[in-house]
Parts: sequence; C-alpha cells; structure tokens
Amino acid sequence: MQGAASGDLFSRLLPWIGGLLVLALVGGVLMLWTRRMATGQGGPADSAGFGLDELQAMRDRGEITAEEHERARRRMVERLASRTSSRTSPPRGR
Repeated sequence: MQGAASGDLFSRLLPWIGGLLVLALVGGVLMLWTRRMATGQGGPADSAGFGLDELQAMRDRGEITAEEHERARRRMVERLASRTSSRTSPPRGR
C-alpha cells in the first residue's frame, strides 16, 4: 500500500518539479542576456563593427590614402584605449 502512496505523491509533484526546472532555466538565460547587455558585449555594434582589418583592406584597394588610413587607425586606437581605461580606472573624487 505504501508503494502506491509514494507513486501517487511523485505523480502529483512531477509537474511542479518540471515547472521549477523550466523557471530556473529561463531565469538563467535571462540573467546571462542581461549581463551581456549591461557590459556592452554581443550587441549589434559588435557583430557589424568596423575594424582595423577593414580599414587596411580599404587602403589596399585604393579607396583611401595611406595618410587617411593612418589618421583613422590612430583614432580607432585612441577610442579603444579610452574605453579600456574608463572601465579599469577607479571612480574619481573619493
């Protein structure tokens, strides 16, 4: 008789356990997505970004001059350096 009672209890709890597992999975995915958006990773700018490779290819194809390439490269490097330093520097005024 006790085997039937425990089987009945399990069959009543199984949907709740499944629901909790689905809820935990959805919550984990939501947390990962939120973290990625908060840190600025994985956004549209990352997937369609313009990098030094594209800049060099434009120079090699003759679309821009060597001077234009060097100016643009310097700006890109400076912009990247300022982003990196702002993320690693402690807040001012404390």
